[in-house]
Amino acid sequence: MEILYTRNELIKYRDFIKSQNKSIGFVPTMGALHQGHMSLIDTAHQNSDIVIASIFVNPTQFNNQNDFLHYPITLDQDLELLIQHQCDAVFMPSVEEIYPNNYQPFKLDIGELNHLLEGEKRPGHFDGVIEIVFILFDLVQPNQVFFGVKDYQQVMVIEKLIEKLNRNIQLFKCNTVRDIDGLAVSSRNKRLSPEEREISLNLYATLQKMKESYLKVDISTLKKSYIDNLNSVENIHVDYLDVVDSQSLNSLIDWNPKDMNLGILAVYVGNIRLIDNLLF
Repeated sequence: MEILYTRNELIKYRDFIKSQNKSIGFVPTMGALHQGHMSLIDTAHQNSDIVIASIFVNPTQFNNQNDFLHYPITLDQDLELLIQHQCDAVFMPSVEEIYPNNYQPFKLDIGELNHLLEGEKRPGHFDGVIEIVFILFDLVQPNQVFFGVKDYQQVMVIEKLIEKLNRNIQLFKCNTVRDIDGLAVSSRNKRLSPEEREISLNLYATLQKMKESYLKVDISTLKKSYIDNLNSVENIHVDYLDVVDSQSLNSLIDWNPKDMNLGILAVYVGNIRLIDNLLF
């Protein structure tokens, strides 16, 4: 596996691959890799000739500086996992390499997505996501990119970015990977204590119960009930819980069985913020 640290090293590698008329599948990450990331790498292998991953903890997408400072760094384990899953190359730049002194920020208007759910709760977060993904897309020039739908709203943002850039990039929306007990795998899970991890199982259980209540209970009653249930669990605080249209992320007032609806939530377990979602 090639380990690339600078823009020039990445561009040289990319141009060599392109000269062979091989397609590039790209999996951007912030490290602290887990089986969800490996599922993306495996899917990339099935759909691309060469797989490039990136590991970069992007400071511009953290609206909470404490969250940035405590983001788990596990580089040795990350590289071992990538090797095991036959990743062809990994780009691991410094902050200075990505954001040099002469860097001009890239901005993109994504409309309502910047003001709903994660956009509302984490001001500036998606601006940072767009900025780093734009830079990485520009450097890697991928044919295919792979993102997990656990970050459902982020995938919609990436889709809008690709559309606005008018790039010929195929976006693969990959299923959420869960541990055997149902907890969605996440880099943040590494920060949970054993007790907090046990408590975290309430998130997916809540989404499943909401799905079972689909069409049977009016939406406002359903949301209030499950917010109250989660908040009653010691060490849990609900940031948001909603039932939304899966295409727009606008809150639903009434059920429409013809549409694909999405149960979505963000919950603090202790000081760790976890997200999850489930299509109805």
